[in-house]
Amino acid sequence: AVVSTQSTGKNLIRKYCDAGIIDNKLSEVGFLFLHTIFIQRGRHETTWTVLRKFGYTDELNLSDEYLRPYLHVEPGCSVEISDEGYDFLVAQFQRCDLDKDGLLSPTELANLFSVCPNIPWGDFSSSVITSDMGWLSGDGYEALWALNAYLYPEHTLEYLAYLGYNSDTRGNQLSAIQVTPNRQEDFKRQTSSRNVLLCNVFGPPGCGKSCFVNALIRKTEMEISPDTGRHICINRIRFQAQQEKFLILKEVTVDPIDGLGQPSQQDLLDKGGDCDLAVILYDTAQSSSFQEAVEMQNQMIVPSVFIGMKCDRTPVKQDYTYTPEQYCQMAGLPPPLLFSSLPDREASQQKVFQSCALFASYPFMQQSASIPLGKVVAASVAVAVSGVALFFAFKYLKSR
Repeated sequence: AVVSTQSTGKNLIRKYCDAGIIDNKLSEVGFLFLHTIFIQRGRHETTWTVLRKFGYTDELNLSDEYLRPYLHVEPGCSVEISDEGYDFLVAQFQRCDLDKDGLLSPTELANLFSVCPNIPWGDFSSSVITSDMGWLSGDGYEALWALNAYLYPEHTLEYLAYLGYNSDTRGNQLSAIQVTPNRQEDFKRQTSSRNVLLCNVFGPPGCGKSCFVNALIRKTEMEISPDTGRHICINRIRFQAQQEKFLILKEVTVDPIDGLGQPSQQDLLDKGGDCDLAVILYDTAQSSSFQEAVEMQNQMIVPSVFIGMKCDRTPVKQDYTYTPEQYCQMAGLPPPLLFSSLPDREASQQKVFQSCALFASYPFMQQSASIPLGKVVAASVAVAVSGVALFFAFKYLKSR
């Protein structure tokens, strides 16, 4: 009966609607013609059934429940696109990449999101790798979805609905995403199960934070739009043979205390506490830079790594009690990495980003002994005083 009904419907469309059937499939024109016939014949309930299936209310608006199904994300957890979600999104990319060049031109991108209120990312060229013409690659496209899900999960669910994710047998968009375990649970397991890692980038003014973040997407500051409201970049990083994760670098600017030049601990915690790794930069060509960086790191309660910027210049002695290498060794941190933002240093830049992904993935591999230098110094003094006391006690007992 179903086959007979479908055959009758197709024959009707072929008879009265020239472009209604294409390759034995119902076209958009044919779909609209079919529902026009339903309405004319008084079968309004059929059209309403279809509309409600796709989330429309009696006012012909998409319902909030359809666009944004309930999603609860505990503090310390994050949202990522699932494998099923990526399969759907990549299929949309391939469908709209008409010339099959692996890029979405502005026209192709507009076509992909033609069923949405707008393109969800705005000026994405400041956040991901693009072609020389500024077109979006497949990797950049997936990275933008990963970033959007991480920062704006409800917004991501809404656009998945617009793109038709719910139209198959999936139920709703929740199968397109996954909520990660609490970051503290990852710390306890001494490994991160996350596929998207957030690194907050700190450092004294002028040390090169923007250049460092831009290098992740292989761009210079001149290529970044001055109207960019946030400075955050994402790229897929491959490390340790076959491991592959999205790395987010977010430049964090902290405010000084009452104009004294140093940020408050609360400001550091508020702006940098919820991340997988704190990346603390210092200027190797500026003698006071490492001390400022250490004072920031002393306030951190997350794994951290120091990176010496402008290593292509002649380094100067840092005005600090310990060298960067000595400090990191005493604090249980990895040795400081060195970074140059010159265009011909791309290979060494990539190694630094791979190290950041590694440290964020295995935070306790190098952080288990991490304590602020003030505590290191206090402990060192205590050990020294205890040693002196034991020496004199031994001399006293020996004399008796």
